[in-house]
Amino acid sequence: MGSNRILGLIFANTFETSNPELTASRTMGSVPFGGKYRLIDFPLSNMSNSGINNVGIITKSNFLSLMDHLGTGNAWDLAKRRSGLTILPPYHEHAFNGLVETLYTLHGFIEHGNEEYVLIDHAGCVTNFNYRKMLEFHEQNGADITFAYSKKLSGEEIFEEGTAFELDETNRVTKVLLPSICDSSSTYVSGTFLIKKELLMKMVRALVAENKTDFTRDLLQPNVDKLKIYGFENTKYFALISSTKEYYKASMELMDPAIRADLFDPKQPIYTKVRDDMPSKYGLESSVKGSLIAQGCTIDGTVENSIISKGVSIGKGAHIKNCIIMQDTIIGENADLSHIIIDKDVTVGDNKTIIGCESYPMYIAKRSVI
Repeated sequence: MGSNRILGLIFANTFETSNPELTASRTMGSVPFGGKYRLIDFPLSNMSNSGINNVGIITKSNFLSLMDHLGTGNAWDLAKRRSGLTILPPYHEHAFNGLVETLYTLHGFIEHGNEEYVLIDHAGCVTNFNYRKMLEFHEQNGADITFAYSKKLSGEEIFEEGTAFELDETNRVTKVLLPSICDSSSTYVSGTFLIKKELLMKMVRALVAENKTDFTRDLLQPNVDKLKIYGFENTKYFALISSTKEYYKASMELMDPAIRADLFDPKQPIYTKVRDDMPSKYGLESSVKGSLIAQGCTIDGTVENSIISKGVSIGKGAHIKNCIIMQDTIIGENADLSHIIIDKDVTVGDNKTIIGCESYPMYIAKRSVI
């Protein structure tokens, strides 16, 4: 893949409305994951590893922590003199309402470069995906649009954002549906798709001229027989963070060594901003089983099947089980926590007991004191 052939666009705010707790003070792309990463790291690393060196991050609100995390893009080898990483904030509070309006608003940025294709992704999914193979498939089939897909819908899942479709035996799309009316025969699309820049902007301008703004209803559905639309299967591990429950489920799946090996492939690493911390310290009476512990932690209690982020302190006699604890949180002595998502900089006092459940994990907001 020539590095100048594809312009990457990542939507940093996808699924924010269905994750109100996690995104109350940050955009979706800034949500911590796996103890040391942010959700934006996955699509950004995938693009970097695939040779895409011109990437725009589309933001809408609460993006200060995202900007701090991304910096110049150096961690992803995107600190280029030309192209590189560009953060695209809204120009007013009602900007970027929908994919069509956003693409039309950003036409200057999109058309400025000499890339042939546009790859659109979002920060709401966790996967390690090679876009080179997707481009090869796209060109081999002479496709107009190629979507990445990763799983079948169960018939019970409903998503606020995204597209679902049905495929024939050649993986050509035969029907496009809205997620709310899908059945078990449909395939869910993560929102990742590849399209020629010229075709994309031609269709976007036509929709805007007709005052149409819905990408799925106004562009895909009327053109499913006119355009060659294909689906390309992502066979790697894939998690869609479409709710707080799904965030908890995906985080707990990291305890599976096979999933970690698939997601964090050393041949195609997931990069992130480095925070220099001392190694974690474990007290004489501490016990850690089946957990992920980041650097800079102090563990004096018991931790089971949990994700402990950077700089967390766990007091003596504390029992942490099936929890996600974000960075710089302090857990007091003899505290008992189970099935809890604890955000950054939280203080839990001594002898506190907080119990959630797997189907409904409890969330404790950032900087809370309990």
